[in-house]
Amino acid sequence: MPQPSTPVVPDASAAPPAAAGAGSDVRDLAARARGAAGEAGRRFAVAVRPALPAIVGYLLARVVNLVVFGLMAFAAHKPFWKMVGSWDGLWFRDIADFGYVDRLPVSPLGKPYWVNVEFFPGYPYLMRAVSTVTGLDSLAAGMVVTFASGAVAAWGIYALGRELTGSHRVATLFALLWAVAPGSMVLTMVYSEALFVAFASWALLAIVRRRWMTAMTLTILAGFTRNTAFALVAALGVAALQVVLSRRDDGTRVGLPAPEARRPVVATVLAPLGCVGFIAWVGYIGKRWDAWFWIQDKAFNLRMDFGVSTVQWMNKYLTHLGRPIYVVCTFVIILSVALMIWSFRDRKVPLAVHVYGGLVMFLALTTSNGWFFQSKPRFMLPAFTIGLPLAALMARWPRKVAAVVLVAGAAFSGWYVGYLVYVVNTNP
Repeated sequence: MPQPSTPVVPDASAAPPAAAGAGSDVRDLAARARGAAGEAGRRFAVAVRPALPAIVGYLLARVVNLVVFGLMAFAAHKPFWKMVGSWDGLWFRDIADFGYVDRLPVSPLGKPYWVNVEFFPGYPYLMRAVSTVTGLDSLAAGMVVTFASGAVAAWGIYALGRELTGSHRVATLFALLWAVAPGSMVLTMVYSEALFVAFASWALLAIVRRRWMTAMTLTILAGFTRNTAFALVAALGVAALQVVLSRRDDGTRVGLPAPEARRPVVATVLAPLGCVGFIAWVGYIGKRWDAWFWIQDKAFNLRMDFGVSTVQWMNKYLTHLGRPIYVVCTFVIILSVALMIWSFRDRKVPLAVHVYGGLVMFLALTTSNGWFFQSKPRFMLPAFTIGLPLAALMARWPRKVAAVVLVAGAAFSGWYVGYLVYVVNTNP
């Protein structure tokens, strides 16, 4: 027997069975991984197939937007590609490229300057991630995020419409009406509406199906994207309250402490974390709890006035000579409110869905808009739920008529935003 200090030549033929089989184990693991990926791919294909008309229609609407936008750029002798990343897109690109400021600059008069902490982080940080992975600049990365998010949103709206109506045709038109709404040109720009609606549509579907943790997670993510997520929180809270106030088969009320109420209540309590967390962080770096609201009010001229200024501006543009585009915006608001009221009459739609759409409209129309009256169609874009009754009506129309209306809507939305950007030179 050799001593410990005596070198021994290893016998290759006597390799342990585990070592000899290591290569086959790795190959088996790789084969299982490929099989799992293939199975996941097949499941995804099966799940997305019914929504393909809605997704393809959404993408075609974006093509129409870009064609109209490009023609207007050519006529105005102004840049095209640069303008899809203009206005709010400049702020998002700044955050994606350089991050947020670490303090709030204030003028000698004590008024805050325009600063990027007004904009929520979900969209620009996703832009940064895409840019890091692909090597694209922030403008191109933003367009990738917008187009991909919009496709997911179209799928989510379709899925919600199918859940609520059981009709493939109505669900498809429901998604396409959102895709061609008057403010929908921003779904072809570096703006955050597409990402927000992607989260909101699937969150509403989770609420309707009572998948509380999924709804909570998606609402938190929506809260990192836009403050409009408070409408989702309210919808989740209404659905949770319905569970708490419901009665069991034996006639007893569920009540707050019951096991059935635990998940919806916890989901509602935690759902505002995304939105509230970012606003709290802005308060921390601004050294005042209301810093985000202060910046929104004093720097960006946005404040809650319960619709007074909206009515005043609508009255002005309907009774005095002014730019035609603002008259168009006024009629878009009137028609959207009528559509919202019409949608509320559908008692088959869960109350939580109505609450979401109504609150989005409320936030869009009751925010003071000295600078942003023309942006109301964009602010109302997340209120996609109000389009359901119109989708049900259009489902009875001949296909060619519905197609003409949708193409016209896509062209109009491209013209509307193009006119604001190229002619008026203002934020869409």
